[in-house]
Amino acid sequence: MTEVNIVTSFNENLLKNTTHYLLTSLQENLDPKIKFTAYHHDCKLDAYVIPDTFTYKDLHEVKEHEDFAKRFSAHDGTEEGTLPYNEKIDALKWSHKVFALTSEAFSLVEKYSSSGWVVWLDADTYLHKRFTKDDMLFMLPEGADVVYNPDDPFFVAFNLNKQATVDLLSDLRGAYILGEVTKYREWHDSYILQRLLNIYQAHGMRVHTTNHMHDYFYHFKGIPDFTKLAVRNSKGERIFPLSEETTPDIKPNRYQQIGELMDTYKPKSVIETGTWNGGRAIQMALTAFEYSDNFTYKGYDLFEDSTIETDHEEFNSKAHNTMVAVQKRLEEFAEHVKVNRNKTFTFELQKGNTRKTLREQGEWYDMAFVGGGNSIKTVAHDFHCVKNTPVIVLDHYFREDDEKLLPNDSYQGVNKIFESFKKNKKVRRYVLPSGDRVKGGGFTHLMVILNDKKLPNIPEHLQRVPIVVNPRDCVPKDYIRNNIRENLKLIPDNKFITKYRNHGDHAIIVSGGHSTDFNKIKEILNESPDTLVMCVKHAYPHLLKNGIKPWGCIVLDPRSIDGESTHGIKRKDLFKTIEPSTKFFIATMTDPSVTNYLMERKADIWGWNAFTESLRDDEDRKQGIQNNQVKIRDDIGLPKGATLITGGTCAAMRAIGMLHTMGFRTVNLFGFDCNLKEEPTEEMKKETQGAEDEDPRPKYFQVSVDKDPYWTTGELLAMAQDCERTFKDDGMGINFIFHGEKTLVGELWKKAKEQETLPNYKEFFNAQ
Repeated sequence: MTEVNIVTSFNENLLKNTTHYLLTSLQENLDPKIKFTAYHHDCKLDAYVIPDTFTYKDLHEVKEHEDFAKRFSAHDGTEEGTLPYNEKIDALKWSHKVFALTSEAFSLVEKYSSSGWVVWLDADTYLHKRFTKDDMLFMLPEGADVVYNPDDPFFVAFNLNKQATVDLLSDLRGAYILGEVTKYREWHDSYILQRLLNIYQAHGMRVHTTNHMHDYFYHFKGIPDFTKLAVRNSKGERIFPLSEETTPDIKPNRYQQIGELMDTYKPKSVIETGTWNGGRAIQMALTAFEYSDNFTYKGYDLFEDSTIETDHEEFNSKAHNTMVAVQKRLEEFAEHVKVNRNKTFTFELQKGNTRKTLREQGEWYDMAFVGGGNSIKTVAHDFHCVKNTPVIVLDHYFREDDEKLLPNDSYQGVNKIFESFKKNKKVRRYVLPSGDRVKGGGFTHLMVILNDKKLPNIPEHLQRVPIVVNPRDCVPKDYIRNNIRENLKLIPDNKFITKYRNHGDHAIIVSGGHSTDFNKIKEILNESPDTLVMCVKHAYPHLLKNGIKPWGCIVLDPRSIDGESTHGIKRKDLFKTIEPSTKFFIATMTDPSVTNYLMERKADIWGWNAFTESLRDDEDRKQGIQNNQVKIRDDIGLPKGATLITGGTCAAMRAIGMLHTMGFRTVNLFGFDCNLKEEPTEEMKKETQGAEDEDPRPKYFQVSVDKDPYWTTGELLAMAQDCERTFKDDGMGINFIFHGEKTLVGELWKKAKEQETLPNYKEFFNAQ
């Protein structure tokens, strides 16, 4: 398990002005698995109330720091009053950071054989949302030595498992101990660190830049900009205003069900408690505009009147928005749909506690969405006010998770409503299936009540929820961009894949699934010796072991050659044997350590460009891909008109895209299983994983196509979804031949073929 340690330093002035906000925000939002240590100087901690869950160390007890402070006391930014103050030559000020960072780093190296990461965090920062250890490790990619943003180095991470990184920190500390720092133009730590990084990079150090820390931290750079924050005092009162920009939308899977409910019951007016940022109002309006030209909405929320107490009482963890910001967003939406679609969106917002602002509505609205609070008192009141609405949807019906966890009884307001109708068979009530997890444990669902006898029952398909995987890059975008830049230098321009004309040759793609029939592959090759075999890296050693020499091996993984793959196999072991005739197709997003490793082993290297959102220009990414045209970032270095190969989330799916680009139109698929060979053990079933902005979820789970169940993972399921889309895509013009019985993708293949056997409507009518 990789350890992560955060370190900072502060004095009394920083503590009073900014650092107490940092400490409070870390206490509220930082994963306890991440250790935090703060060095203090010229500060009496006893005079302040600060979180006691962190480690505090007196910087004055670091002998090297005290020695430096005495020897170089004149270098205070004024040279003892002889110059106007210049912080760039205030060696004393910046030495606090250097000695705090290096003291903690060396202490970790001394204590542990595998020290993990030490992360410097400036004391004038603020953690504005939940930050888990997985979030941190996502920002610290495997194989990197140092991770930071040179434009704003308030966050700098050092991999202490790398000797070069420890040496770098030693040199940084030495520059101050020896007084070498005063020989340079600037004496602050960022300047010295950048000089050292330039030298170490020239000798192979992996330094990665990233902006991901801005997703979690605000950096005040001295005086806080509280317009960005919702900071409250010890009484829970807001002491600084919220931003007039709305928070980003959150779209859990169950909210897709709202649209389907609206498609079924076609409400033209909706009342909602818990408007939040207005995103759900827009979602409902867009759905309504599919069947009506007019939609009316009324929303209730506390908006900026929310407090720590109300968050706790109502079990709320989302950030807050001002009513002005939401009003502006909905006005802009109303204007847009009026001008561009000739649709009318009418809305009204009400600020305050619904127990005071919401009154009985009669049947004034076609549908009600109750999601503004979870306390029994609030839910009971809100439901009573909308109880006569034809369709009522209540958010947050809680159920236990696998660990028998669920939110406290006091938050189960919707559950109480559901139970209250237990004996009333006249009331049609439903709880829609959902896999949305709750922070702290449990699952959350939508509850639906139908009051109008004329309304049909909930459609059957709404009570079956497909598992949808939203894949993402396994390393930060900046890491991928760095990989591309380096691979463009390593691979010659004349060895890059481009577009080729269509032809009649056949190909085989071998993925890593357990169903691969090597004898069948040999049979095909004996009958058609010209058939090309393309494989993923996990299949490569198995093919060689079975006497099959692949024509090509496709590589996509952006992670270092060192370490293990997601299948638990050491990546280097996949390339123990290199067949000289095999062409290794290296995506430019592949970690350069893989490219260099294969080159050292005299492999035949060919390059290709995998399309990824990391390539796109920031402005271009804000809009959807139109006419298959995207704008590539100028700083990546891809040549104009470079061929970008799509296909899916994994190398096997990209192999399909590559062969299609090469002109192949008949492709045999082997090992495209996407399910486990055997049911996972009870211990394996307890394993969890999570992504950014998600709670931990089971690593292994069961899905079914019709009746047959299959055990799979999120990664495999993402590939299965890609396969399903590919099988249904008539535009590709590929004749797929699928091999593999009793597999998840095999069942999806059968479904796709069944669709092909259905008669064309013209054939039907011509036959009559």
